[in-house]
Amino acid sequence: MRSKFWLFSLSLLGILLYGICQVRAAEKPKSVRIGMMRTIFKDTPDSLLQILMKPFSAVMESQTGLSGDLVMTPSYDKLGKQLSDGDIQVGVFHGFEFAWAKLKYPELEPLMLAVNNKAPLKSYVVVADNSDIKSVNDLKGKSVSFARGNREHCRLFMEHRILPANTSAGKFFSKINNNADAEDAFDGLAAGEVDSVLTDSAPWESFQTQKPGTAGKLRVVMISEEFIPAVIGYNPKKLDKNIRDSFKKGMLSASENPKSKRMLEFVKISSFEMIPEDFSAQMVEMLKSYPAQ
Repeated sequence: MRSKFWLFSLSLLGILLYGICQVRAAEKPKSVRIGMMRTIFKDTPDSLLQILMKPFSAVMESQTGLSGDLVMTPSYDKLGKQLSDGDIQVGVFHGFEFAWAKLKYPELEPLMLAVNNKAPLKSYVVVADNSDIKSVNDLKGKSVSFARGNREHCRLFMEHRILPANTSAGKFFSKINNNADAEDAFDGLAAGEVDSVLTDSAPWESFQTQKPGTAGKLRVVMISEEFIPAVIGYNPKKLDKNIRDSFKKGMLSASENPKSKRMLEFVKISSFEMIPEDFSAQMVEMLKSYPAQ
């Protein structure tokens, strides 16, 4: 599960670089800087990340003459500022983080979404089928595994939907396991080694498919609302319109390229998609439920 999460994040960047490779009509800059939240790669050591990133840059340079510089950013605020100042041209945010960044940097705009139609972006609280836990209120004093590879919306969901106000996870749960591989976490839950598992949608869907017998011994006690998918953001004042349009066209057609489509399917991304008409309304609702931190 952990390696798949790395592949998801790295392949997302790979498709981004593929999009840049499609820029043909516009005058090519010497370098295109891509900013990405470090939390997207939270389970990947810095040393390994640098090694894994080199092939993407090498392929892009050999095919286009462009150098693609990856800039890891520790916070949505800094990533927003980098886009606002023009230090980077494209930024990859968690959906809710883009909403937070746009509050402070209203000039930022969404370019497209990275979508997985087969596994919507949700969080699940899973318990054993024979457990006396009926709702999240019954989780107090119980043990929990946070499946490794959970994305940031799972943390947000826990803090706003499970934990009472001004209460930390350490005080609410009797024991926390932060190091369990998702499959091991579910196996441990079925074996009675832990009381609950907080998981992302993709690992849970995968486990149900791979181990239906064990999954049948488990049940879901709470499902989050669907979160906004990953947002590819930019600053219209700092990105040439021709480059933007060509980049966008290449990205949106990535799933039509056989090689890119296979990559997308492997990492459970259906496609890059246009920003929906109700996107602004979605962000407003997200901010009501999950205020900026």
